[in-house]
Amino acid sequence: MYAFGYATRVKPPEVLSFREFRAGLAATFKRVQGDGPVFVGAHRKPEAVVMSVAHYRDLVEASERRQAVAEALASVRAEGLEPDEDVVTMFAAVSAGELSSDALREQILARYRR
Repeated sequence: MYAFGYATRVKPPEVLSFREFRAGLAATFKRVQGDGPVFVGAHRKPEAVVMSVAHYRDLVEASERRQAVAEALASVRAEGLEPDEDVVTMFAAVSAGELSSDALREQILARYRR
């Protein structure tokens, strides 16, 4: 059921052939600035992705946030502690980019100042 629901919401990417990509290079660069990544490949099989630098940076930052959160939680658990559900939820918000690490720190400190 999950796979079916996921498959119906996510449309497969349009894949440009290498010939189309080369012929429309300028248009492709304009397209990635507004519409998102462009997939390129032989026989319509995606082999490469062209994306804007801003999109790439967003992906890298999101990956770094997720890694930092995973490492922080692993560190806490390595000490034999298990963070409560509220703290895990706050860490998930940091991982998703909804909460800064400074705001997380303040919220956690505020919990213990009471």
